[in-house]
Amino acid sequence: MKRGTLIALGAFAVLLVLVLATRERQVSVGVRKLELPKLDKAQVTELELTGARNATLRKEGEGWIVVDPGKPDTKYTADENLVNGAIEALGEVKNPDFVTDRAERLAEYELDDAKGLKLKVSHGGGPAVELVLGKAARNGGVYLRKAGSNDVFAHQGRLDWSVRKEVKDWRKRQIVALEVDKLSQLVLRSKEGESLTLKAGANPGEWSLAEGTQTPAGFRFSSQAAQQFAQQLASLYAQDFLEGDAAADSATGLAGAHDSVEAQLKDGKKVVVHLGRQPEAKDGSGSVAVRVEGDAQVYQLPQYTASQLRKRLVDFRDLGLLRFEPQKVSKLKLQAGGKTVVVVKEGEGWKITEPQKLPDGFELEPSQVGMQLAWLRDLRATRLVEGQVSDGQAGLTSPAALVEVTVEGEPVQTLRLGKEAPGAASGTKELYARSTIDAFTYAVGEGVRARLAQGLELFKRRAPPSFAGGGQMQGLDSLPPDVRRQLEAQLRAGQ
Repeated sequence: MKRGTLIALGAFAVLLVLVLATRERQVSVGVRKLELPKLDKAQVTELELTGARNATLRKEGEGWIVVDPGKPDTKYTADENLVNGAIEALGEVKNPDFVTDRAERLAEYELDDAKGLKLKVSHGGGPAVELVLGKAARNGGVYLRKAGSNDVFAHQGRLDWSVRKEVKDWRKRQIVALEVDKLSQLVLRSKEGESLTLKAGANPGEWSLAEGTQTPAGFRFSSQAAQQFAQQLASLYAQDFLEGDAAADSATGLAGAHDSVEAQLKDGKKVVVHLGRQPEAKDGSGSVAVRVEGDAQVYQLPQYTASQLRKRLVDFRDLGLLRFEPQKVSKLKLQAGGKTVVVVKEGEGWKITEPQKLPDGFELEPSQVGMQLAWLRDLRATRLVEGQVSDGQAGLTSPAALVEVTVEGEPVQTLRLGKEAPGAASGTKELYARSTIDAFTYAVGEGVRARLAQGLELFKRRAPPSFAGGGQMQGLDSLPPDVRRQLEAQLRAGQ
């Protein structure tokens, strides 16, 4: 390289060092910025939306209310999570991209008085934060500007969808606020005048029928079904709200006999939920009016959700077909689709004794035995079959599927599946089922037989995940290299 070239490169390097050493970390001269004051969520007292939306959110006591500016005397409880989310989203507006400062282009970005959404946030006695939000920006986000300024910015964040809501969208939709573990009892009253009381036990999830409850012969109560009912009640959220004439008891069906649920808490408090008239729609698409004692608001629930609260004694029947503790099982036999599989406990492991000759390459996975036992323990019938059905009528003399569970020192438990059971819901297929748990006949989904028919496949050791080219396992690319190498080595060792 020529000497002149070397001198020139050296001079350039010296100048570059001087520039890097003396330049500002961020060049700010001539750059348009949108700077907002830092908001303390606890100090925010009001959010006012005007223009494209009209709603005022105001802090009252420890909570928030929302009002329609056109009806300032009507207050509704606001969802505090939504309000906090909007305030947090406002705090995320930092260094948005400058777009233009030409006033004639405000209408193009829907930031003019005709289409803009004006947001005013009051906090702690300081100057209010006032923004105008326009149409959606490219690549997500929204165009916005400060009120009184023509500088347009593109903000990539959640602010727009956090605040662009109607009054009813801000309203609190949680109908009741209950903690299941603090319930002492639930009283279900039907419009027919019947009453059913569920008592909470000493431990979470334990429920029983109140002493003296009349039950059919052989009835088994499901504590699990009662727990699910309590959880549904405690997490009720409104689909919508009813106002004016539509909310009148005469219109909702709450004026006459109706279903209700009374929740009593351990501290003596009581919450009563009243369910309005069942809609005529047969497809479950209608809604049901709901009112809570002490709350003037009338809510709407989807028909399906309301139906989950209209429970009767029969809905708390235990439909379990087998009862055992998986760790105490010593032998399991499955028979379906012409296949028979028997697995026997051997020490701390399991051994397949039937079929005696296993397919080439078959390897038992002990954990799969535990998984199938857990599935059988939790298996529930879809319904109880009413009336007397003989083994011959149900196809149980030569069952389509058979399960035998042996626990040392106890009688063998069996489950038999038979012919197709009539009365299944449209589009589904059910089979007759009978087990040694009681003398009743049940129906189960056809999928139970299909699963049992897999035979040995239920207990087969699965192949480890495949490796991509070059020896790396797919899906581990994001892990640190040393961790990935260790996992890959362990998996290869197990092949």
